[in-house]
Amino acid sequence: MVFQFFQYILALIVPGLIGALFFSIFARLTTEIDWRVALILDLFTFTTMITGLYFFKDIVNVESLLVYFNCLSFTRKYIILSTLISIAYGIIFGLLRRVFFWIRRRPLFSGLLS
Repeated sequence: MVFQFFQYILALIVPGLIGALFFSIFARLTTEIDWRVALILDLFTFTTMITGLYFFKDIVNVESLLVYFNCLSFTRKYIILSTLISIAYGIIFGLLRRVFFWIRRRPLFSGLLS
């Protein structure tokens, strides 16, 4: 029981940490991980995964989700897919942050935005 709880926590938290690392690399060219960014990316990733499970696997309640999580191959697929989605979100949001801060610092665009 404790191992399953630990496995669920790792399946939900670790992809956000990896996505936050990619966000930091693409946004500021540093390798520090901000825990707030990790939690936000976890939220987006979890929402995407639950929406996908609802539409593709017809999972409508938590009990059926736990039944799918008990299958070890599904858990591995979930972790890999959620990590890839979190990396994609980290790259996209990191590039968006870099573009918006670049626009804000440019003298040509600063008069337009103010």
